[in-house]
Formats: sequence, C-alpha cells, structure tokens
Amino acid sequence: MTSNIVPMQPYPGHPLRSLKQLAAKADQLVRRYNEVNDLGTEAFTERVNDLTAAKAAATLNETDDALLAQCESALQRFDPASNYEDDGQGNLKRSVIGQRVAMLVGAFPNAAPGDPAVFVRMLIEALSSVEYLSLPALDTAIWRIVETKKFIPAISEVLDIVHKQRSDWGKRFLAIREIAEASSWALTEIEALQVEAVGRNTGKLPP
Repeated sequence: MTSNIVPMQPYPGHPLRSLKQLAAKADQLVRRYNEVNDLGTEAFTERVNDLTAAKAAATLNETDDALLAQCESALQRFDPASNYEDDGQGNLKRSVIGQRVAMLVGAFPNAAPGDPAVFVRMLIEALSSVEYLSLPALDTAIWRIVETKKFIPAISEVLDIVHKQRSDWGKRFLAIREIAEASSWALTEIEALQVEAVGRNTGKLPP
C-alpha cells in the first residue's frame, strides 16, 4: 500500500545542532527568568538585605538581551506560524505532523508495524490530539527517539516523550515571552522597597 505522506524536507544547515543550541540558550533564559521572577515575590522581598544587589540582579543585562534576541530569531526558523492552523487554537497542522511521523518511521530501517498505514494514521491522530504542542517540542521529541531507540517505539512511548518535550518547551516559551515583563515587575517591587527603606531611615515614610 502506498502512503500519501510526503517525507519531511530537511532544514538548511544543521537542524539538529541548531535546535539543540536553541534549547540550551532557552534553558539559560529559563534560569534567568526564574531568578528574576523570584526577586519580585513577597517571600523574597521580606528577607532581602541588599536591595541594590537585588535591583542589579533583576535588571536584564547585555547577555540576557543577546540570548533573548538569539532565541527569538531562532524561533522564526524552527517555529514559523505557517505550520499552525489558522483557527486561533495554536494547533499544528496535520500535514506538518504527518511529515514528522514520516521522518520518524523512515529513520528506522527495521520499522515493521503490523499495519504500517494504520500505525501512521493512529500516531498522527494521537499527536494531533496533544494540546499546545509546538513544532520545536515535536521535532525535539522525534530527534530524541531517533537518537535513543533501536526500534520504533509504540505510540504510547512516543506520546510520553512528546509530553516531556512539550513541558520543557513550554517553560522555554514562557521565559522567552515573559522575561522582560518579569524584570520590569521585579524592578518595580524592589524600587518600592527602596523608597520605603529611605522613608524609614529618614523618618519620612511615603504616603
């Protein structure tokens, strides 16, 4: 039986290397996002002793700005909007998922599911039902399976890996999207504390 799934066309350059570099840079932003986000929390501000140091830590530096710019630029390559349905739900197109499934099955020379057509259709259906699945998460999951498995895994195993990558990439997208806002919010909280500290030291508390 012939398949109507078109094999995925490779990215220009070195896609796996570039995708791993994007993930590593985004993970750095996740760590900075968590650090900056914690600086604005009440639990932190109640125990902080050096507001000047806290303000410096909450301020995005040149390295942070460069990482953010690099991640945003890379996402234009690895996560173009054209791969998603134009329905406001953020769902990947079935054709895009089908291309990735074709790449996965084709990467295993010994792949021999009981009924290849049924396996492919069921896997596409299962992946299409995963909510908030981004293309980088799906691509990373596919590469992870190809790198670590000797035989093509069952659909349930594929889904386990996909869900893990969806979670990891969700944190990365959050950091990329909101680190600037988190920094602004933390700085506002810290500056308010500085004003209070000055007021206490001078005996003139702000109204």
